Amino acid sequence: MKLAGMLIAGTFSAAVFGQQLQNPRTPDGHPEIRSIDRRAELSALTESLSAGGTAAAGPVARRNFIDEYIFGKIERDGVPHAPLADDETFARRLYIDLTGRIPSGKEARAFAADGDPAKRDKLIDKLVGSIDWRDRWTHWHLDLWRTSQNRIGWAGRNLFHDYIADALLLNQPYDELAREFLTAEARSNWYVGPANYLVRWAQFADNCTEIMHEDTADEMTVMMFKHFMGIDLQCVSCHDGANHLEQVNVWLTERKREELWAQAAFFGNTRVLRRVELRNTQDEYRIDDKDKTRAGYSRAAPSTVRVARLGEGMVPPRFILGGETPAAGKPLRQELARIFTAHPQFARGVVNRFWAEFMGAGIVDPVDGFDLARMDPDNLPDGWDAQPTHPELLDRLAQDFIDSGYDLQRLHKTIAKSSAYQLASSFPGEWKPAYAKYFARKFVRRMSSEQVYDAVVKATNLHIPIQIPQTDKTVKYMVQMRGPADLKRAPNLDLKTQLDLQFFAESFGQANREFNEPKREGSIVQAALMMNSSLVKEKAKPRPGSYLAQLLARGAGDEEMVESLFWRFLTRGPEAHEQDAALTLLADRGREAGGEDLQWLLMNKVEFFFHR
Repeated sequence: MKLAGMLIAGTFSAAVFGQQLQNPRTPDGHPEIRSIDRRAELSALTESLSAGGTAAAGPVARRNFIDEYIFGKIERDGVPHAPLADDETFARRLYIDLTGRIPSGKEARAFAADGDPAKRDKLIDKLVGSIDWRDRWTHWHLDLWRTSQNRIGWAGRNLFHDYIADALLLNQPYDELAREFLTAEARSNWYVGPANYLVRWAQFADNCTEIMHEDTADEMTVMMFKHFMGIDLQCVSCHDGANHLEQVNVWLTERKREELWAQAAFFGNTRVLRRVELRNTQDEYRIDDKDKTRAGYSRAAPSTVRVARLGEGMVPPRFILGGETPAAGKPLRQELARIFTAHPQFARGVVNRFWAEFMGAGIVDPVDGFDLARMDPDNLPDGWDAQPTHPELLDRLAQDFIDSGYDLQRLHKTIAKSSAYQLASSFPGEWKPAYAKYFARKFVRRMSSEQVYDAVVKATNLHIPIQIPQTDKTVKYMVQMRGPADLKRAPNLDLKTQLDLQFFAESFGQANREFNEPKREGSIVQAALMMNSSLVKEKAKPRPGSYLAQLLARGAGDEEMVESLFWRFLTRGPEAHEQDAALTLLADRGREAGGEDLQWLLMNKVEFFFHR
């Protein structure tokens, strides 16, 4: 264990007992709107895991408009910043962010050895829009939208996955995708992909059979604003914002519950019905705009999920941002989709969410907590600061997104090609928490649950095929699954393997897509799994087909084996002390057992499952 200490000393405990991001409730008890300072949390975590430098970082090239805003503000306020990350760190970061998987040792070494000054841009262009990029961002979207087979059926879930994957691969304009969601009609959501976004939010009466019209309209409204505009209307779906949200969100404080009802009234003619006439199912739905018996939004409608409505009459549709009403004679959902995607907040909310996924925190954070009363630094409510750290950059990103035709691939490339994204997490000199809002260094984050597992199987080349239920498709990586339930129902997995995979994934924060989101906090269970689980131990062995077995079979020398394993697992070569310790391990334990021990040690280094 002395050698193990030489390889992982002082790092693993920081990884598993690292900062826990809290989720405090608002004064009225709602957990959805959070006031947490995520940048402060990430700043502290990064500082605890990153080695500081001694020399000041020199100027970095301003490679696009993002850098003009980020480094312009840094320079104006006299804030120091980190240098650019080295090639090895950048390659690992980029592969994880864009594809959800670490690069192979061969890919990483080739990139590091490439002398082309444009190699970073070329790698970004290669990965964005690739099949691996499609897999990663399809999975990310379905986590965000909580696409669960318990809500839309296995067939609906699988269809929706393929529909989103195809839209991403073809680079369908993002506003067009959203409009398809909001206007989709279908005899069955099992046959029309975009219909699955709205029917997912159907709300039921106490008898679990009747669908509550107004509750469903409320839920659809809350979720579309949260996902695409970054605005959380959950609290005002139950009560006025006044006397509830004064400490959280000024704009929401001024909103009334009836404004939410007017927004939900765009679904006034929308009918969501369970398909039970052909099958005994609760997960297949019809959606259309042919409701003749309960058209509109009733102030007196009963509720099974919210505070009781107390009123009379029908609420006419009115857009909550600006008050626009639908054009006379036009279908309500088509008018909703037009107004919704044309509003500037749609582009702002989308680009901010993707910025946060690349940079660790949003320009507005939390990403679903926009306070529209605090966007303009020159026109702020008394006692409040501006919410965006870089309001001009946010507007420029949004406008560029609009001008590009809502091109998601272009947005990803623009962020990844900036020097701001490519900064190191290590910082020269003394780091001050106040620097966090400047994005003066790259925040360190733990990989997601799926990314941790996929890194283990990619590094070792020991995959467990996972068959997608109700299909003949088999995948190698968790990020390729249609959802977390695949681990429970994959026809080709025995019960022990199912349970091992489920426990591993859930322990690292996998979303269940019913009611929780992916989490990246550390825990002692994660430490125990990485050190002691049979799943990890089996992956470390030189089993047939494994990368270690291939090294042994071709007679790789000890130094080559150590070098290759470090590149394979950590995307870098070993430092001198690590090389010496690893060679001693191989000499003492033998090449096969020593190689197994070395792989286990590398999987337990903090940098294996954190990306910088």
